[in-house]
Amino acid sequence: MKRIILAPLLSAFVLPGLGQIVNRQFRKAGLLMVAVSLLFLALFFKLLYDLNKILLSLPLETLEKNTSAFSTVAQALSQQDKTVLIFLVLVLMVIWAYGVWDAFSVARKADRGQS
Repeated sequence: MKRIILAPLLSAFVLPGLGQIVNRQFRKAGLLMVAVSLLFLALFFKLLYDLNKILLSLPLETLEKNTSAFSTVAQALSQQDKTVLIFLVLVLMVIWAYGVWDAFSVARKADRGQS
């Protein structure tokens, strides 16, 4: 498969940085993979932090006796401040889009240079 097709597809649908590996840009690939991994970890820990804060604030009796404890937790989660989550998701989307665009543009230049 041509690099101009493979590189952006790998970066878009598998992991940002894989397209850079196809294009032999190993340092850039490593940076993209580390950045995306750290953002996913930050999102995961932020969600765990919010969930933990909600569960510890609820009385134990509410969780034991209430059959709709899940809806109580879900409602409390929906009322949390989402600024940090939105910021992390936006940064993740920008890095992801950059990885796809860079993989495509470098592959296009490489394909033109080989012709």
